[in-house]
Order: sequence, then C-alpha cells, then structure tokens
Amino acid sequence: MWQALLGILVFTAIPIVLSENRRAISSRMIVACILLQFVIAALMLRVPALQAVLLEFNSAVKVLEQAALAGSSYMFGYLGGAPLPFLAEGSGSSFIIAFQILPIVLVMSALSAILFYWGVLQKIINGLGWLLQKALRLDGLQAFTVASSLFFGIVEGPLLVRPYFQTMSRSTLFLVITAGMSTVAGTVMVLYASQLEQIVANPAGHILVASLISLPAAVLFAQLWVPPTNSAEHRLPPVTVDAQSTLDALVRGTEDGVKLLLNIIGIIIVLFALIYLINALLGAVLGENITLEYLASLLFYPIVWLMGVSGPDLSQAAELMSIKLIFNEFVAYQKMAELGPQALSPHSNLILLYGICGFANFASLGLVVGTISTIAPERTAEVAHLGTRALFAGLLATCMTGAVVGILT
Repeated sequence: MWQALLGILVFTAIPIVLSENRRAISSRMIVACILLQFVIAALMLRVPALQAVLLEFNSAVKVLEQAALAGSSYMFGYLGGAPLPFLAEGSGSSFIIAFQILPIVLVMSALSAILFYWGVLQKIINGLGWLLQKALRLDGLQAFTVASSLFFGIVEGPLLVRPYFQTMSRSTLFLVITAGMSTVAGTVMVLYASQLEQIVANPAGHILVASLISLPAAVLFAQLWVPPTNSAEHRLPPVTVDAQSTLDALVRGTEDGVKLLLNIIGIIIVLFALIYLINALLGAVLGENITLEYLASLLFYPIVWLMGVSGPDLSQAAELMSIKLIFNEFVAYQKMAELGPQALSPHSNLILLYGICGFANFASLGLVVGTISTIAPERTAEVAHLGTRALFAGLLATCMTGAVVGILT
C-alpha cells in the first residue's frame, strides 16, 4: 500500500513542478479530486449493491458481444465467427479481429445514438456534471466536458462543445483534451472488455469504473498543469439532437460506427507499420533486440512500481504500459489477453487494467489536434502546444487511477 501511496504523491508532484502557474493551484482542488477518486472507487468496488449492478452490466455486455457476433457471422461467415466449414490445421488462427471483434463498435455506436436521441445519455451526463460541479467547483462547461468523456471519444467529445472553443479559456481547453485522454468512450468499452474475460472477473464493470475514477483524476492533472486564471463561468451547454426519429438515430449511429471502425483499422495498420520501420532502424543502429517498446518500457519501470505493481511483474507491466502509449490501449489489452491470467499476479492484472484504460496515446494526440483545429482553426498552434502536455496528463491520470485501485484492493 505504501508503494502506491508514494505513487499518488509523485504523480501529483509532477504536474505541480511543470505547472504554468504554481501560485494559482488550489490545495482544496487537489484534496477534493483525490478524495473523490477514493470515494468512487470504494463505493464501486466494495459496496455489495453496486458490485451487483456492475455484474449485471457485465452480463449485458456479454449479450451485446453475442449480438455483434451474430451479425458478423451472418455477414462474413466463418471469418466473422461462424463455425469453420473445414478442419483447421497448422499454426495459424481462425480468429480475425477486424471481422469478429471490431463489429462490436458498430453495435455500440448505434445503441449510443439511440440512447442519445431518447435523452438517456444526456441525463447521465448532466447528473455527473452536477456532481463534479458541486464536488470540484467546476463551471458548467468544464463539468459537462469531463462528464461527457465517459461516453464520447476523443473526437466526438469536442464536437459537443463546438460553439465554445472560440471563447473558452486556455485552462478549459486543456481540460477538454486531458479529459478525453484520461477515459475511454462507451463505444469501445465492450470492445476492450471482450479481450479481458480470461484475465479478470467482470471486465466490463472494471472498465466502466476505471473511466469513472479517472474523471476527477483528469480534473486534477489538468488544473495542476494549466490552472484556471479567471473566474468566468459557463453554464451547462445545450445539446442538440440531429436525429428525427429512433430509426434515423439508428442509421446515423451505424454510419458513425462504420467511420469509427474504419478509423480504428486504419490507425492500427499505420501504427504497426510505422513502429516496424522505427524498430528496423533501431535494430540496425543499436542491435536487433532494441525496439521502441523496449526503450519506452525502461521509462515505465518506476511508473508501474509507483502504481503498486509487485517486483516480479515489473518488466511485463512496463512493457504493457509502453504498448498502450506507443500503439493504443486496445493493442495493450490484446497483449494482456495473449499473456494469459498467469503471466501476472491478479493484483497486478487489476492495476494494469485500470492503468491502461484511457485514450492517452500518440494516435489520439493526432486525432484530437486535428479535430479541434478543424473546429477552431485560429487556436491550432495553442492546441498543438497543449496537446502533448494533455497526452502525458491523461497518462498520469490513468496511472493515478491504477494506484488508487491498487491501494483499495
């Protein structure tokens, strides 16, 4: 426990040292954010009634997985998960990610659009926003932005507050990006949970809790790094619904899901290609065993130790965190699944599940800079400058979340 407690102190100290204005940092905000993290984690992980809710959520996720598999099996046959029409031989695998796993994104995107049209997501977001306003003294726009990151991704989230980018403060802009980096969207929660069923019990519940705990962590690191310097307040922004009917929402959500699915496929292909080229260059210069993941894992050794990972698991845990940063969290979770439940201790597996659960990676950095620059081109230089800081602020937020869970479990 002392190991992770030290981690919380170190993770908090880093943005204080790098802060743009240390005099503007509120000690009350620091205490409130850390305390809220522990309260949410304790309630969700230790209260039997809430644990039962999370188990039901996990059961619902499994039904969604089967539903997506039914659709992909019909469309793609055995490539999409239907029984093989022949006897599988050789060392290859009939498991194809693009046809058997990623279609979950389509289903979740369509369901999210329907829930948004019905007003369900807005009520949840406004409820979370109210809690964050009261507990952390955020204004309406800040609270809405942070709360909406629980359901909307690094691209969709900024679109919800599009009219405010011209006038929002530098601190709020940084918070928008950091919140997106610190959580994962509802559209991919099921995707990630499907990879971790053999690693931890109730993976869907844990991923949902991870994003919840990371909300106050995002506020903490954003306001430590770029503290608010003015008292101007924005109310909760009105959210417009473009869909005209439930069927229209279903169609629009499916179309958005197709774009997201293709975007995921494209990014993964390009990332793997670029990393391969970089590793080939490193191998030629420094030796074939030297890779970008290996070099990054050396930097993550002290970080995963501060998260509470035990000694024998440090090497593998550092590698998984480096994969999360260089590639993305999906690839890191896939690697965890390939390693199996025995590769790391149950405690380390749980810490890493929470520590990996966020969009803080280099591909997301490119996406968010491109999105906000398109919305507010006059702030392109500022977004590019803040984006790299937000990437590491989001990474620290998920590491803090991992440390909190390590203490409580």
